[in-house]
Amino acid sequence: MTEDDLRTQLLDAAARLLDADGADAVTIRETARQCAVSHGAPRRYFPSRTTLLGHLARRVAADLTADLDTTDGSPRELARAYIAFAARRPHAFDLLTRHDLVRSSGADLRSATLPLVERWRNAWCAEHSTGTEADALVRLAAVHGVASLVSHRAHEAIGIDPDGLLDLALRPSG
Repeated sequence: MTEDDLRTQLLDAAARLLDADGADAVTIRETARQCAVSHGAPRRYFPSRTTLLGHLARRVAADLTADLDTTDGSPRELARAYIAFAARRPHAFDLLTRHDLVRSSGADLRSATLPLVERWRNAWCAEHSTGTEADALVRLAAVHGVASLVSHRAHEAIGIDPDGLLDLALRPSG
């Protein structure tokens, strides 16, 4: 097995742990155990849990980007893909917004997530010629709120229809 193979296997195992039980379950020791390697082996690639989580978050951002790439690029379809990702991978979705967990990881999560924000802003402004960048960001915040409700299934507990909320969030102002 090459070093790149082991790194990939470690990230695959960490992603499975994340998806099953959340970021708290992702540890170097458990990731190593999942790959049947010594608990010291991952430290060659991920010297700390923070580093592991940072690289895992970058992978999650790439996964979300791939999902968004399957849309037609319109704000509505980007929003639907974003919400669907949050529903399908709630713990991964949460990790994307946990810059506090990965700040000192060296993985530079912002460089992976800011293009997603820019993509939304560009799509919103292209579809709404009178919309401002601030308007686009307010809409993104609303879409993120819907996605967060869905990822935690809170919409079920309070009886809110996510599609109805999304329609309100994407309604042009004025």
